[in-house]
Amino acid sequence: MKKLLILLSFIFVISCGKKIDWETDFDAAIEKSKLENKPIMMDVYTDWCGACKEMNKTTFVNKDIVNYSTNFITLKYNPEKSSNGDEILKKYNILGFPTILFLNSDKFVIRKILGYIESDELMEEMKGIKEKEERIKNAFKDDTATIDKLDVYIDSGYSKEASEMYTILSKENKIPQDSVAQYMSKIAIMLLDDNDYTNGMRYLNEIIDKYSDHKEAYIAHYYKALDMIINDGKTNEGIKYIEGLTNKVPDDIKEQYLSLIDYFELN
Repeated sequence: MKKLLILLSFIFVISCGKKIDWETDFDAAIEKSKLENKPIMMDVYTDWCGACKEMNKTTFVNKDIVNYSTNFITLKYNPEKSSNGDEILKKYNILGFPTILFLNSDKFVIRKILGYIESDELMEEMKGIKEKEERIKNAFKDDTATIDKLDVYIDSGYSKEASEMYTILSKENKIPQDSVAQYMSKIAIMLLDDNDYTNGMRYLNEIIDKYSDHKEAYIAHYYKALDMIINDGKTNEGIKYIEGLTNKVPDDIKEQYLSLIDYFELN
């Protein structure tokens, strides 16, 4: 009985002490990914990031996350303490911390998650990575311009590549007409997030001009008002512009319109 208790205590200590086996060097993680044929789960953090510290105490010690992490090469990466930190931040357009990147061994983004994430949500993301990785492989098996490639670029956050692929497909009439406004809207928002305001607004203005009866037109109007307020410094004009549309906007977008008006009227 005593031996059994000792054994159970030993097992308990081992299980409680199990942690994610983090790599800390980006290039080494890529090489390990190729060698073991596993995708990378990369936690991009800084020492001063409060949400990053919280994830270390909660999400990353969750036993299910720890156990499932063996399906990945796990990389904990601090750009402020890495020689290639600025390069990585620019390459993957990392705008805040924490950011979790799922990469394949070719350094292609499978999935990008910004901000704190609970363990159950992260587990769902982790379980979906293999399928997403296969989808990327199938989409890029040749050089043909396809909707699948466009979808991958959008899902993986590659705004420039998505825009270029959209242009090619559009010229070849390969985009279904009822999907054009949706694709334009997605690409526009990606470009704005990447600080390419010129091309982002070009897409949005085209949506307003050509697809005024689509839901995406009201999303475009919202960003146009923001552009007027923030980039052009025309707060009153921007507020009046969006106020003139509040009686027409779909209900699921109306709250955003009203919040924008309230925020800038108060500030």
